[in-house]
Amino acid sequence: MSTTAQGSISATSSTRFTATFVLPGSGLQANFAGDFSSSVQTFNSANAVVTYNKESDLTGTREFSGQIGVTNIKLTLTNGVTIQGILDMPISPADSVSGSGVWDQN
Repeated sequence: MSTTAQGSISATSSTRFTATFVLPGSGLQANFAGDFSSSVQTFNSANAVVTYNKESDLTGTREFSGQIGVTNIKLTLTNGVTIQGILDMPISPADSVSGSGVWDQN
């Protein structure tokens, strides 16, 4: 059974982003610091959700692929975790993305 956690995603540069979520139950904060393989428009999503099976899914280095724009972002990690959200401002045109990132919890 999948679990979801609420949070946010924001681009820190044209090739980097950070996604932050508060995990239900433990109250831990899970952070995913990602690097896109190519430049994208900067973006922010104050209303994002991560979907996972167990908290240990949110550890280590993970590759991802997905799409940003026009009005949302969806990233699928290689272990099946998804990060998605509604963009605060639209991005046009939509862009397919890929890259990798590292989870940490505190």
